[in-house]
Amino acid sequence: MSRPERPKILCSACLTFCNCRYDGSRLNNEFVEMLKPYVDFVTVCPEMGIGEPSPREAIRIVTKSGVSRLMGSYSGIDHTDKMNQYIANFFATTEVAEIDGIILKGKSPTCGFKDVKHYGNFGKVPALMTKTSGFFGGAVKNRFKELIIEDEGRLLNREIRDHFLTSVFLRFGFRQVKASSQPLKALNTYHTNNKYLLMAYNQAALKRLGTIVANHAHLESAEVISAYDQELNVIYASQLKPGKNVNMLLHLFGYFKNDLSADEKKFFLEQVALYQKDLVTFSALLLILKAWVVRFDETYLKEQTIFSHYPIDLGR
Repeated sequence: MSRPERPKILCSACLTFCNCRYDGSRLNNEFVEMLKPYVDFVTVCPEMGIGEPSPREAIRIVTKSGVSRLMGSYSGIDHTDKMNQYIANFFATTEVAEIDGIILKGKSPTCGFKDVKHYGNFGKVPALMTKTSGFFGGAVKNRFKELIIEDEGRLLNREIRDHFLTSVFLRFGFRQVKASSQPLKALNTYHTNNKYLLMAYNQAALKRLGTIVANHAHLESAEVISAYDQELNVIYASQLKPGKNVNMLLHLFGYFKNDLSADEKKFFLEQVALYQKDLVTFSALLLILKAWVVRFDETYLKEQTIFSHYPIDLGR
């Protein structure tokens, strides 16, 4: 029996997968390990991809007169042309439509997509005051603009990690819509089930997505799917903020206000006020609402992904 399709993430191979760092090591990463039961990984090591062994001489970005080269830290061996060819080959053989997110090794001269040190020369010289992008990471960021890209350091932040996971699983769900034999029917279900999650991120974008799904112009299914896909990019680029979250939370609260006691209503609204002061978490409020979904058997809300938009184990 074939395994069900799962989200796909492009990841630096040194993050738990391969002893491919310059010193022959790999990095243990708890988040990547947690992801393994739930996603499929496409791993990449650009330095070994250009034929370098592990262990090997460390490389660095050397910038002179505004031109950056990838060079051996002490030997000055120039790897730039090989790396540029590797990147071109990677883009030619990697289908971005099949990838849902990217995790790259932070600050690496190859994989880092921001905050990478560069130098005025090889050898014992101090780093320049400015920062740059790694050769591979910077190229990936520029080429795959619609994909969410993070490094292992930023993913230690709970909010950044939550947004990354949300974007990955939203994108994966939409890939399944596009692959459906009845894409418009699948799109309607996808949009309905994600309504409050999309609202939490961007209410204006949710309304535009709803108009696309309604398809009053009677467009062909491919046009509807394409338009929805483009508008989803607004969601991926948005961030969860208390003001928008409160609006969505009050929409959900409205389903129960006729069933709750006065004390229950007061308690919930007090928790919302505390959330606005950053004294209560968003997930705590969702848990209260989820309890009411179960208690009052609210069928419509049981399908809403706002309560489980990625596997609960990954929220640790």
